Amino acid sequence: MNLKDAGIYDLINIFKGKATEAHNASHGGIINNKSRVINIPAYQRPYRWTSDNILRLFQDYDENNAEYFLGSAVVVERERENTIELDVVDGQQRITTLYLLNYIRFLLKREYVLDKLSNPYQPKSSEYCTGLKDCYVDLCGKNSVPFDNIAKKINELAENEDMDPDERVAQLVKCYKEELCIPDKKETVQQTLEERLIKAHAFLDNDQLCLKYSRHRYDTVLKDALCNVYLRVVPETNNFELAMIIQDDVDFSNNYIEAMKTIFKCIWKKAIEIAKRKNECPSPKEICEKAIEYSDEIIKNMSLCIVLTENENDANKLFEVLNDRALEVEDLELIKNHFYKEYCTKSKDTEEDKDKHIAELDEVWADKIFSGNAAMRNKLISYLAAVYLTGNAELVFKDDKKIKGYIEKYYSSEWRTTAYEYNDIAADFNVYYAIKIILEVFGIKTNNRSAASLEAEQSTFSITHKALNLLNALKYEAVIPAITNVIIASYSKTHSMSDIAFDKDFKEYVEGIKNDKTHQDSQYTIIHKCAFMLWIAAIKGKDYLISREISKRIITKYSYSKFSNDQVDFLGDEIAELNEGLDTWLEDWRYASSKTFAIKVLMLNLLLSTRTPYDDGYKKATVKINLQEALTYKLDAGKLQLDHLEANLVDESNANAYYLNDDREKRQKAVNQYIGNFMIIDATDNNQKNNAPLAKAMSYYSKINKSWLVDDINRMINDDDFFETIDGNRVPKEKFFITRTIHLKKYFRALLNRKFSQTEFNVELN
Repeated sequence: MNLKDAGIYDLINIFKGKATEAHNASHGGIINNKSRVINIPAYQRPYRWTSDNILRLFQDYDENNAEYFLGSAVVVERERENTIELDVVDGQQRITTLYLLNYIRFLLKREYVLDKLSNPYQPKSSEYCTGLKDCYVDLCGKNSVPFDNIAKKINELAENEDMDPDERVAQLVKCYKEELCIPDKKETVQQTLEERLIKAHAFLDNDQLCLKYSRHRYDTVLKDALCNVYLRVVPETNNFELAMIIQDDVDFSNNYIEAMKTIFKCIWKKAIEIAKRKNECPSPKEICEKAIEYSDEIIKNMSLCIVLTENENDANKLFEVLNDRALEVEDLELIKNHFYKEYCTKSKDTEEDKDKHIAELDEVWADKIFSGNAAMRNKLISYLAAVYLTGNAELVFKDDKKIKGYIEKYYSSEWRTTAYEYNDIAADFNVYYAIKIILEVFGIKTNNRSAASLEAEQSTFSITHKALNLLNALKYEAVIPAITNVIIASYSKTHSMSDIAFDKDFKEYVEGIKNDKTHQDSQYTIIHKCAFMLWIAAIKGKDYLISREISKRIITKYSYSKFSNDQVDFLGDEIAELNEGLDTWLEDWRYASSKTFAIKVLMLNLLLSTRTPYDDGYKKATVKINLQEALTYKLDAGKLQLDHLEANLVDESNANAYYLNDDREKRQKAVNQYIGNFMIIDATDNNQKNNAPLAKAMSYYSKINKSWLVDDINRMINDDDFFETIDGNRVPKEKFFITRTIHLKKYFRALLNRKFSQTEFNVELN
């Protein structure tokens, strides 16, 4: 790593390149007496410090104002068109904030000098104007001509000793206003504001600001912001405030404007506090003097550790080491900036085209992909896109802080070091967009996940829809990329990811996947097969590990530039392990265990199925389950509960109606360990059902009483093999729980052992 310079510098050192006594450096690096421009590279995010960040900065400064250290900034020195530019790799937010602070300082000085020049006696006119020029030319812009013209006018008027003092003032003020584009008052306030805005642009638009952007759009945005603020007297007071000319949102200008408003309030509040130490009722002029002194002090005392490198690679390495995330920089912004950097450094597009394309990409990233999303949704989009782009099957959801590193490593690989044009970055951005569309079309939620999954299970949509929602409900985020990868890879095999109509075409494609309920559309077959495998594995497995291994195998076959026609299927040992896992957790299952949600899913699928023979099916040796001719029950998925058939607690007023009433401890174990004692029910019905005895509680299953699952229970209640009559009550025997548990387990296994698109299967009950 080649460091060119490193040192503690204030803003004047950074922008003007002039050594001071406080920073005793005479040569090399940043101190070389050459004026320079601070440049924000195209891949950097816009300015976005909030009022809280700025208030904290002033608070910290006031506590340490002898010399306040703002932290480090990493820059790359470049010479462009006879101008030295410092490309900011890290520190943009702080440097931009200091720049805005200095612009407020300039506005204060401009008003203060105008007031001074308006008096007949101005012995320090030249001194005032020189200070104003230094404030502007050193740290705001490069155009010194207006200030030189004012100085020339001052000298010209000073030589005319016979001139009337009032006339001298009038001419000097007229020159000052004309050169600095300060408007006179018009007939109305609105006309004055319009004139002020016009003149502000006349002053700034043709100037090269000391702070610039590689993306020229933001140069315009910054100038719009600077032109759109002015100092005015607060109505019915003598205090100043920073006001806006246009009140509507002006793109990112508002970020700058709100920052300048906060900066001014902090400076003015402190100035009042200082002025009151000498005068309990200070005048606005006295406060303005203190505000200027205070802002001068800040510019002098706030310093940064500038680390100067000769190339961007070294700068980026330093950034990774030094970045303390004082702003809590979003990883998404850093990832986006990396794509911009790749595009800006590897594309043959002109700078104008790059600026235009990045503006378009910004809208896609901010407004279409990540707009309005919860943090967890953004994290999921970022993770899934990274897995697809890199093809890295080892990347897991909890590694979200490492995603940027994985992407950078991938894009620095040999085949990615070639050109990276607009179509390339547009296609990559559309991968993120594709993930957003997939999550939206399939209704993947970051809250109420279980309800969404159960809603999907009782829908007539495809297995892919059900599998994605199931994996999300189980929080198997590291398994989901298998499905999103194969969806995007399948689409990109026949479509361009950079087409202008990508969003419309891809959404139509994904909706086709969702609506292919019979899985007959051949273009989606591979997708559905992968989803089916993962749905089966997620329920069968005692944990997520086998599902994860299957997912990794799919990811290696389907990702960016990869599409395999090889059959993806279970491996022999996986089937054995999954079956063993299913047997284990079914045997060990207890109410409220980790696999309770899986029981809900399985029961819901059985509830929606038909069975033949129907009558006395619970006693037949073999029955047939048909999933395709499903009943159209629509339970409230958000309120779907796994309910005890035989109540967990006994109603003492009718204790004899309950199973094992005379041995409560044994009873508790029995009613909670037998899967046969459970059924799914709507929460409202469950609450009304309360602790009713099993036989009497069946009336609360009226919504699903056409299901063979419910019919079996009613028939068993009337069968003396499974129930007995005690004091007029039908009370279950243990055989009821055992038999129904055995049967349910066989139904579950048959459901999970069926083949892809198999809608009918036999179940051997005896």
